[in-house]
Amino acid sequence: MATYQTTGIVIGRTNFGEADRVIRVLTAERGKIGLMARGVRKIKSRSAGHLEPYGETALSLAEGRGSLDVVTGARLIWYPHRLRADYDALELTQRLVTVVDRVAAERQPAPELYHHLRETLGAVDQDGATALVELWFKLRLLQITGFRPALDGCLVCGRRGADAEYFFDAVRGGLVCADCGVRLNAMSLTAVKLWRLMFDYHYTTVHKISDAEAISAETVRYIDEFIAQHLGLSVSSNTR
Repeated sequence: MATYQTTGIVIGRTNFGEADRVIRVLTAERGKIGLMARGVRKIKSRSAGHLEPYGETALSLAEGRGSLDVVTGARLIWYPHRLRADYDALELTQRLVTVVDRVAAERQPAPELYHHLRETLGAVDQDGATALVELWFKLRLLQITGFRPALDGCLVCGRRGADAEYFFDAVRGGLVCADCGVRLNAMSLTAVKLWRLMFDYHYTTVHKISDAEAISAETVRYIDEFIAQHLGLSVSSNTR
């Protein structure tokens, strides 16, 4: 069998047989790939601790005859250790990684998605389950996947300007002004500006913006409605 090496983030796993596991990883070069990790559930397995969910791992692999390649070696590079003691951070991570698993294509290069997931895991490890991390992840994910909501002005009449009163319409896919849509999901100009910045800047930048957390907590449900409408995915927390 042909062999190759890559780096991947573990996004899912399923027990198989008595000692094996089927593992899903996201890689930059090959997108989402399925792997067979033989004997990894045995007590003496050398690879077990290197294939934990959400960890970034250097992988040595052999191409399989079917849909699964075979793990021949694994070395953990980085892991978000906060998840071991912070339930809220773990719950958020599980939800966001599930979204990535759903949108990632099998064996198709996904460098933007890979690096976005890695940056998100680092943000959760640093700051925990904040609304800012969640909203930033979802907005950037929509941009990467080609579903960026329209935030440049009213979708109906095209109105723009500092005097406009905007609302977010998840069904239409972006902003509508007070004269053109139902007055639900109000979006202040400050919130609109923050959303726009999130499309273009890394988390380390938006993290420094004043009131970013409060605005995110108020508006993250709007983007959850958008994702449900346009991607058919439920991504909101059960507590919201």
